[in-house]
This record gives sequence, structure tokens and C-alpha cells, in this order.
Amino acid sequence: MELAFVADWPKTDANVCIKKLIDDCVLSWSCRNIVAFTAIGNPNSPEEREVYRPTIHIVDPDRPWEVCSFGNQHNDAIQALQWNMEGTQLLSADASGSVYLWQMRHHLMNDWMCIAESHLPGEPVVAIAWLRNGMKITYNVDNIDTPNMLDKFSRTRFTPSLAEFCMRPTQGWVLVTGTGLVSVTVLKDGKTTVVTERLGNSRNHIALADIAFTSTGHILIATSDGGTRCPLQCFKVMPDWKDDKLHVSTEYLPSLYMQCLCEITSRDKYPSITSVQFINKECTEQQLRSAPTEQLLVCASGSMGSCIECWTLKKEAIPLHKLFQAGSPHHRDQPTTLKWVFSSTYTDASIITSIALPKLPLKLSMNSLYTGPGMAVAVANQEGTIKLLHRSSLKACAALRYEGVINSDPGPPAKRPNFNGKHLVSMEMSATCCSMVAIDRTGTLCMFKIEPTLGQGLDQVTARAHTIAQVVHLLEYCLVTGYDWWDLLLTITPNMVDTVLDRLSDSVNRQSSSTQELLFTRLVAVKASLYRLSASGSGKAVDCYGKLLLHSTANVFKSLLRASAISSQDKGPAEKLSTLCANSTETNPDTLLKKLDSKEYVVEPATLQCLQPLIQWVADYTIVSLAAVPPPGSPTNRPGVSLMRDVPTLVMLREQRRSGAVSLMRDVPTLVMLRELLLIIRMWGRLQKNCLPVFTTTADDPDVLIPSLFRLVSQIWVHYHDKQPTELDESLIDECTLLPSQVGVPPWDLSPVTEGYTGKIHVRHGQSSFQFGTLPGRMISIATFSLGPEIYTRSLTDRLHQKFDVVRKLSLGVTPHKEIRRCSRCSCISLMPPVTQQSSTVRVVWEKRWERNCLCGGLWRTVTVHPA
Repeated sequence: MELAFVADWPKTDANVCIKKLIDDCVLSWSCRNIVAFTAIGNPNSPEEREVYRPTIHIVDPDRPWEVCSFGNQHNDAIQALQWNMEGTQLLSADASGSVYLWQMRHHLMNDWMCIAESHLPGEPVVAIAWLRNGMKITYNVDNIDTPNMLDKFSRTRFTPSLAEFCMRPTQGWVLVTGTGLVSVTVLKDGKTTVVTERLGNSRNHIALADIAFTSTGHILIATSDGGTRCPLQCFKVMPDWKDDKLHVSTEYLPSLYMQCLCEITSRDKYPSITSVQFINKECTEQQLRSAPTEQLLVCASGSMGSCIECWTLKKEAIPLHKLFQAGSPHHRDQPTTLKWVFSSTYTDASIITSIALPKLPLKLSMNSLYTGPGMAVAVANQEGTIKLLHRSSLKACAALRYEGVINSDPGPPAKRPNFNGKHLVSMEMSATCCSMVAIDRTGTLCMFKIEPTLGQGLDQVTARAHTIAQVVHLLEYCLVTGYDWWDLLLTITPNMVDTVLDRLSDSVNRQSSSTQELLFTRLVAVKASLYRLSASGSGKAVDCYGKLLLHSTANVFKSLLRASAISSQDKGPAEKLSTLCANSTETNPDTLLKKLDSKEYVVEPATLQCLQPLIQWVADYTIVSLAAVPPPGSPTNRPGVSLMRDVPTLVMLREQRRSGAVSLMRDVPTLVMLRELLLIIRMWGRLQKNCLPVFTTTADDPDVLIPSLFRLVSQIWVHYHDKQPTELDESLIDECTLLPSQVGVPPWDLSPVTEGYTGKIHVRHGQSSFQFGTLPGRMISIATFSLGPEIYTRSLTDRLHQKFDVVRKLSLGVTPHKEIRRCSRCSCISLMPPVTQQSSTVRVVWEKRWERNCLCGGLWRTVTVHPA
């Protein structure tokens, strides 16, 4: 475990007051790697009474200095934050019983709006959770080495917590109040329905509570009044629809007393309970030889330290008298009862202030020896020590001493803040359990890296191999589930990138063709982010973005093709085109067009005019790729080289298993895709010449450039497709080398610049410190300024270079006057999508494709460019 970076608040007098009152802060980390946390205060408020208003802060961990604050509707301290399973909506609940549902406006990370709310006046919220929708993909540890991803990550049968007709899940949440009430809120048809019921026969004071869900659709709730002398009570809540009305019923489950009370020496040592949490928030039904999932972690503290106990809810048979056993010859007919069974314990000499549980939904067997990600429980005590405990045995596996922010200039002694130690008050692990975010008592946000080798005394070589294997499995899990993979990038070092890429590509290539097609876009985005970790992988990252855009552009172009006869049982025009380009070795596009029905490629002129920027980009990218075909021995880390690489370099790198090179067979689909796009552009150019790309060329007839590009791409494809790995013909290499002298080539030689934290991992050593709202001095605010998928960047205050829209492929001028959005990861910029749907259908569909995420998978943020 290692501290990656910390982000602190500005050292103002208002914030000093805030930090002294920030002990009750909470945080939540979504599967899209967005961190939400609370702080008491708003230092920018003009009124003094507004300084102490609870506020929600949103941070992208790759740029912790960019913080978005909102949530002024809360009048009391915020007690809980919960992201939904998709990471798109956030729940916030406070001590006065108010719950607000937040969502990004237009999918912008720094623009949030409240879309629903519910109120229980005078009822402090102790715990809150989203109702489960029945979708659960487990991380099958026993089958993790199988080649089929469907066996590694299996979909588990899980009943929705509240289902409508045909088992359609209902959106809503469940909460527990401090006076012993359980409330279920449902969002249906734009209306909010709230139903409240007692937990048990009478209402009792509840100080701590946690919520879990069973595979049968029931809700488990564990409560405590905060004292070890009273039992921890557990309940089962069953919401249901009856006559189109929501009803909530509750049942008692077995209660338990902590094991430390049974020992005379420790009976008065831990008087108060400080934490009650279910280890698994989604408890699947226990099967034969599988480990139990209904486990409860209870922490008790006192002046002498703290004690953590793990309890398991098991089903045990009830012993019967011999007289009654005669009527039940089969063991399965013997009655059973639920019982809490003590599993393990951990004691700490200091008071435990926070516990972080793993989120990875593991599927373990009874005798499993798995020690990878998802098996660690993080514990922080008051002395500033963070320990990783094994989730089953609660044995300490790793420890780290947290020292807080390293301040090189603390100021005069009279101005230095005096705090009684620095310890963490709230922690949460990422979805893959390879990173952890926390907040200390001074309001500082901390990011920790967790090694996948939990408590294993391995040498450096073995530990590296184990880390690579676990990271590849987790990247595959992110591909299948749709989770963001940023937290895994912290674990990968630059010398691991090539091996990780190799194994990930080999694993995906072993899947079925339909699975590969489904995972293609996310796989290319993952590869691009991995290449950016390497100092020499910038050109390959650009090529990944190029392939991603080519794939998306090809889908849009082919979707416009319509068959001339609707009742025809023959192949569609898009399928005919793919078959023709994949089988025919003809290098003349006009000859191939004669084999196609021109009526099936007729598109409205207005639509073709809207596609002109994409057509221009395809042509420019083809020119750049052809111009990058190098002679033997030239550098191979430029953009476009991995697409059209010379074969000797290919063979050499393939033997060395360097994933930066693209193998022979992997180049073929991309070359075929380029042939298809160029053939479509040639056909559409006959219908309307205004849609053709514009070139700066020395040729007398610009119309011959598209056939020339098609011919060169076809010759390279034929060489790779038919022949064994040999050198390209010298005449072909010479023709590609002379291409820049015949047509203007966009300057794509520069390496992409990344201002985020992960972009500097290969040159960063030790802990980094940032400040909320203050851009680091060594990093500049950057934006895309060149053509194509590359991430050329310049300062937003630059008044010399053109800015380009990465989505629409349009020039925005030197100083864009319209509101623009910027990617939170790669800094690409784009115009805000229009609110009205007055644009053409094709343009709307294309912009919808990139509405939620950028090409690299990052989220959008609104930025304003001030005129000079």
C-alpha cells in the first residue's frame, strides 16, 4: 500500500474553521471513478452564516484540483452519500430527514441538478441504499484462469428488490432513521412515492445501521444503539406491490451480542459500538461448497483501543428428539433456523476511526486460497496507521503510516494550525479494490494504491508477475461490466505496459467474434490509456483513438445504406460492401463500384453535407497513415506507424512480445475498414462533389487522390493478407514516402500531452500534493488544437493556434466564443451539443454517441474561453 497523492483546501481563515468541524464528513466512490465527498463550509460565500452550510464536492481523481461543489439545499449535516450502480446518480441524506437525488445536467461533471427529493421531518437518516435492479456480475475466483470470459465473470441470479410486472425493477431507495423507521422511496412515472414502516414491534433508538440485499429480493438491515451492552438487532424488509400500492413488511432476524462481552477481561474495555457493516452488500444464496456471503463486521471501541469482530449468518439444523426423528427419515426434512456464528476478531491498541470494505463481488469456495484483490479490509486508527486485514481471518497483511500533507512552507509558528494528530475519518475502496480514497480530519483528500499481492512474501520478479496477472483479470472485468479502469492505472508501472497489453489482447482474441465486436470500443480505449502510461507510447495511443473513430465512422456510414428492395432476402448493402472489400484484391475503386448497385448508396444531399467533416477526417487519417510507412530502421513510435508498419519490425517485436506493435492479422481488419470507407466516399462523391474532402495538392485533378489512396491501402492490404511476413516492395515504400510532396499532410508528429495525474506516472516519484481550485504550477490548462484523433494540446489562453472540435471535426477558431466542454482525462474540447433537435438526424446520432464520454472514456466538463 502506498500514498499516491493528497489534495488539500486553500489555507484561508474560513477553511481553518471548517477543518476543525469536519469530523462528520462522508464520501462515496462510483464505478465511473467519480469521488463525491462532503465538507462543512463554503469559503466563497459572502455571508458568514453560509460558511458552515453542508456542501457536496465532486472530484475526478485524475485531476483532484478541479472540484465542483453543490448541495446547498441541505440545512443539516449530510450523513450519507450513495451512488447508483451505474455511477450516474447520487443520493445525499442529512440529519433532518431530507434526501436529494442528484444527476449531471447534459452529462457534464461540473454541472449537477436535483431531480427528486423526499423528506421525513425530524427523522435523522442513519443508513441509505439504492434498491437493487437484479443485475449482478460476480468475479468467479475458481474459474479466473479459464479462457472464456463468460466463465470468469458470470451473471448471478438476483431478484430485484422491488419488481413490477414481468420482474421489471423499480427505481428507488431504502433508508433507516434514528428513531427505528424504515422508509422505501420509489420513483415512478415522474412521481415520488414514500412508504414508512417500523422496524420491529416498537421504535427504538438507532445510532448505527447498514443495509444489504439478498438474492431473493429481500433487504437485510443490521442496527445498533451504539452500546455493546445491547444486542445488535437484525431485520428483514420485504417491499412489494399490492393493488398498485406499495407495501413494506418487516420480520425479525436473529440478534447477536459481541464476543468481547463474553470475556471478563474485555467486558468493560469496549463500551461503545462505532461501526456496523455488511461485508457483502449483495448476498447471494449459499450453494454447495461456496463460502457464506451474509457476513457482518462490527467494531467496538473504548479508551483502551478497538475490537473488530466478523459474524456469519448461517442456517443450522434444529436437533430433534428421537420420537420426532422417526417421522423424518431424510435429513433434508429436518427443520433449520438462522444463527449468527462468530468467525474471527481483530484488536487494535488505538481507536479505529474508519473501515473500508472491498467492493469486488467475489465468488469464493469454502476452501479457496485466493489472496488477490477484493480480499482486503482497510482499517484506519487514531494514530494515523492504516492496516489491510484479510476479510476472512482479519489478520493484518500490510500497514502504512499516514503523515498528512507534506508542507514545505508551513509559515510562522503563530499561523500554523494545531491539530491533535492526523488520521482518516472516512475511507472507501474503488470498484476493483486496487485503490482507496480517504479524507482525514483536516478535510484533505487522499488517494492510496493497494498492491494486488495481499500479505504475500514474494520476491520482486514473482510479485511483478502476480500483479500483471491480477491487473489483466481486472481489466477484463471492467470490459465486461462497463466500469471505468482509471484506478487500475495506478497499479501499473511503465515496464508492465507491454506485457499487460499483450495478455489483454490475447485474452480478447480467444473470445467469440460477437464478444470481440461487443468489447472492441472499450478495448481500444483501454489500450490507449495504457499506452499513455509509457513515455514512448504516445504515437500508439493516437493510433488507438484513430481506430476507435474509424470504427464509429464506419458504423455511421454503413447505417445510411439502404437496400433497394425491402423484400429482398439477399445481403444488405453494408454486408455486400464488407464482403467485396474483404475478398477482392482489386486496387481500382471504380472497378469495384461497378459490382455494386448504385441505388443502394444514394443518400440525401443534406445528409452528405453534414458528413463532410467526418469524410475529411477519414481522408486526412489515411494520408497520415500512408505517410507513416517507414523504411527499415526508422523510428516506430509515431502516430500511424502501428497501422502500416514494415513487416521485419513486426516480426521482431512480435517475437519479443511487445504489445506496442500491431501484428499482421490485427492490421487486416483496419485496412479493410479503410478500403470500405474510401469506397463509400468515392461513391458519394459521384452523387455530390461538395461532400468530398478538400486537399492541398500539387496534382492537376484533385479527384484522383481518393483512387490513389485506395490503391495504396489496397496494395498494403494485399501484401499483408496474401504473403508471408516479408518486406514491403520498395516501389510501394517510395510511393508512400513521396506522398507528402504531392498532398499536404496534417502535422501529426507531436506527442499527446496529458495534464492529469496518470499522464505523469512515468516521470513521477513519491507523493504528490495538490490544492483544490488551484491548478498545479507544473501543469497548464490545455485543449485540442489539431486535426484528427491525436491529442495535441495548447493552453486555452493561447491566441495563436486553431482549436478543433474532437467530436464534430470542425475548426473552432483561435478563441471559441461559444460554450465548450473539455474531457476530464485527455483535455480534448468540443462544442456543447445543441439543446434543440433542429440538426439533421445523422449529426444528432453522431453527437449522442459521444454525449456521455469522450473518445478516451473520460467525462466532460464545461469550460469558458474568455476573449482576448
